[in-house]
Amino acid sequence: MTRFSKTLAVGMMLALGSAAHAAPQAVTIRTASLTPDPAGYLYCSVRADSATSVDVTTRIIAVDGSDVTEFGSSFVASPSISDDRRYHIDNDMGSMHDDARYCEVTIRRARKRDLHVAVTFESRDANGTVLTTVEAH
Repeated sequence: MTRFSKTLAVGMMLALGSAAHAAPQAVTIRTASLTPDPAGYLYCSVRADSATSVDVTTRIIAVDGSDVTEFGSSFVASPSISDDRRYHIDNDMGSMHDDARYCEVTIRRARKRDLHVAVTFESRDANGTVLTTVEAH
C-alpha cells in the first residue's frame, strides 16, 4: 500500500467515524417503577424540545414488558410557530391496567446535543389526585 493510499484510507475512516458519531440516533428513557392505586391509574407526561425534528413514542409498560397504554394525547409545535425556533413535543399517556409499572419514552432521529427531555410519571387515585411522582431526564 502506498503512502497516499494509507493516508486516504485513514482519512476516510476518520470521516466515516465522525459522520456516524454525529448521526441522529434513538434515545430511550425508562422511569422508575410505580404501583398503581387499585382504583386509580398511572400517568406519564413527556415534555421535549429539539433543534431537529424527532419522533417521540411514549408507552406505559406492565410487569411482563407488554405495552398497556390505554389513553393519551400528543401535541407537536414546529419551529415556524415557536419563539425559540425549536420543535416542541408534549406527550401525555396513561393506563388503568393493574399490572402497569413504568413509563418508557423512545425518541428517534434525535441528536442528543440538540435535545431536552423531561419525563414525569405519576400514580393517581380515581379522582386524579397525584399520590406518587417520579421524574426522569
